[in-house]
Amino acid sequence: MKKELIEYGQEVLRKNNSVKIIGNPKNKGGVLSFTIEGVHPHDIATILDEDGVAIRAGHHCCQILHDKLEIPASARASVGVYNTKEDFDQLNESINKCKKIFDLK
Repeated sequence: MKKELIEYGQEVLRKNNSVKIIGNPKNKGGVLSFTIEGVHPHDIATILDEDGVAIRAGHHCCQILHDKLEIPASARASVGVYNTKEDFDQLNESINKCKKIFDLK
């Protein structure tokens, strides 16, 4: 189920303009790292938190990679056994709210 859920989450985020998924390994774990063009990941996390959507923002113990990718930080959604497709739908809705706050299309 986790693989299905991650694939669903990837598909939802790929369809969202301005969202860039970081990495696409063949054997993906239970996390989706992403950025939103023009919005710092700490701002993303704060706005999503207001909707009850918990994500992590920062370097995730890998500042060297972030430097190499030339991004200040990234946002990361993790999937657990309790998550559902509706959680990714809510994540996407909250991302759209974030984009609206920052006047992005």
